[in-house]
Amino acid sequence: MHRIYLLLFSLTLSLSASAQTSYSLGDEAAYITRQEQEAAAAPNDSIKANAYLKLSLLYRRVNDAEKSKAAVQQGTDLAKGYPLLEAASYYYRSIVEFVPGDITALEKKLITSDSLLQPFNNPEAYKLRSIIWNNYGILQQMKGDEKGALDAFVNKAVQYAIQSGDLLVLGKSYKAMAIIFMNANQREKAATYMQQSIAALRRAPLENPINLTELIEAYINAGENFVNLPAYDSARNSLDQARRLLTPYPGSNLYMSFYFAEGVYLYKTNRSAQAVISLDKGIDLATKLGAVHSLNRLTYAKYKALSIQKEYKKAVVVLEELVRSPHVFTVDKQLYYQELYSTYAALGNTRDAFRWAKQYITLSDSLHKQQLQKDIAELENKFKHAESERKITLLQAEKERAATESHNNRLLAGLLGTISLFLFVSVVLGVVLYRQRSVRYRQQLKDTEQQQQIQLTRALMQGEEKERKRLAADLHDGLGGQLAGIKINLSRLATGTSHPDTQLQKVIEQLDVSANELRRIARNMMPESLLLMGLEPALKDMCDSLSTDTMSVNFQPFGIQRDIQPEVQINIYRIVQELLTNAVRHAHAREILVQCSQNGTRFFITLEDNGKGFDPAAIIARPGIGLSNARSRVEYLNGKLDITSAPGEGTTINIEFDVTTR
Repeated sequence: MHRIYLLLFSLTLSLSASAQTSYSLGDEAAYITRQEQEAAAAPNDSIKANAYLKLSLLYRRVNDAEKSKAAVQQGTDLAKGYPLLEAASYYYRSIVEFVPGDITALEKKLITSDSLLQPFNNPEAYKLRSIIWNNYGILQQMKGDEKGALDAFVNKAVQYAIQSGDLLVLGKSYKAMAIIFMNANQREKAATYMQQSIAALRRAPLENPINLTELIEAYINAGENFVNLPAYDSARNSLDQARRLLTPYPGSNLYMSFYFAEGVYLYKTNRSAQAVISLDKGIDLATKLGAVHSLNRLTYAKYKALSIQKEYKKAVVVLEELVRSPHVFTVDKQLYYQELYSTYAALGNTRDAFRWAKQYITLSDSLHKQQLQKDIAELENKFKHAESERKITLLQAEKERAATESHNNRLLAGLLGTISLFLFVSVVLGVVLYRQRSVRYRQQLKDTEQQQQIQLTRALMQGEEKERKRLAADLHDGLGGQLAGIKINLSRLATGTSHPDTQLQKVIEQLDVSANELRRIARNMMPESLLLMGLEPALKDMCDSLSTDTMSVNFQPFGIQRDIQPEVQINIYRIVQELLTNAVRHAHAREILVQCSQNGTRFFITLEDNGKGFDPAAIIARPGIGLSNARSRVEYLNGKLDITSAPGEGTTINIEFDVTTR
């Protein structure tokens, strides 16, 4: 299955010539001219700055780099004195100055762009933050991290899009989520989100050609998804809607995607001949435009249509031409090798089938995949058997010329062949069994070590929590009670004298401070709010208690359930406590944001601060006690901890793990 790759949101540039296609209706020039006129006629600097910043991306869309750079510079200059526009200009400059292929640099700039926009709580800021996180998610998809992409779309992009109220941004966000599920072959979920995308985009202003392009593309993607669900009536309806909207734009490159979806629909509904006609139209257009990724998808679909018609000779010609393309992804090439092996086998051409099978195995080994090893071994045995039969035939011909010698040679050849085959099978089976046993043994050893480590960690944490609870009780009930008694006695002594003793009053005040500090320490060791009210109130109390006049600690919970097991709740509380303590002591931050959210059994923790930052590599080499404790608890929960920071740029810590409920 060919994967679908998204274009970077509002970038409309190609990150990779082989992986991206910038779709358009082919009439952006008139729209850009109107935007230029509106920018020039803007009544003040703020409106003019916003217009030029947006124009920079429109120029980038039509590959006019010179105008794009000039527009972003003009917008940046006009934005000075307007905090929101100054923050937004960093994002636009990041996109205009982006060097294709340097994904890591763009990731960092997108994170910085989001942090610069974080202080602003208005629709325009939320809209831009949604676009930023959509772009970030697409970068993760291009790196192969579908899970990271989905997390960015669901927990960031969609949420900010909803807050912005912008239908175009919301529709794009839902479409991005749908395509993730399409690539994962979760067709029903993909259909749900694609329909939500279409519903939002239909209500967006369609006089903007970019908005209309997004809607048409969503209809095409919906049609392709319905074909594979399968739901052919829905697929036909979606494709009809796309065709209706595309008809006024015969020069649009969206026809490449449309012909692909229509071709797949036709050959899956037993109209392969019509499918080939439609796919050829798409191939001609993709070849003309140099859109290699679309060309690959269309060519492979044509191969499938020909195979369904059992026109295997034509099919292998098409597929071998595709294999020779320099713009084929390795994972797709693996699929093509497998198809060539199967098609040649269907033609009865075992020699070429074996040749492609060997190439498939070589490629699979490099990718650590061995799904077809058994089939390949069987094919090799058949090939060797065919060779043996050919030799036997020659020996029989020789028998006619020399019966006795031929008979002996035939017996010897048969015996040697049987022994060779037996030895070959024995060696192969021995190697396979040895590898399987070795793998099982190593896995069992690894599992045992992990279980022992988990049991040790659990025992240490349980012992630590029991000791914390005991110390908290001793401090609160024992030493706290004694301090309270001393204060009462001193207060009586002070009120029993006719002349107030200022030194005695000072001692009483210091005793009050000590008692309050003692209560704070006892509460940190085992917070009452965690025991009585649950995790979310306890985390809020902790954040509120750490807030001061010079430092704000903001807590944002999302969907935290109350039925998380107590042991897990304590671990979550301790992780946040360790991270907050580190930030308060070392970051010198003015603002700290703590986000805790739960999605089913998946729990997420994000801590961001605008402090002095640090070098994560140095911290990994020599971690402090607090970060080390937090990392140990995350590892105990089989979670992941990721730190993003740099000197002078603040710190972001992301944690995720599974939680169990009662």
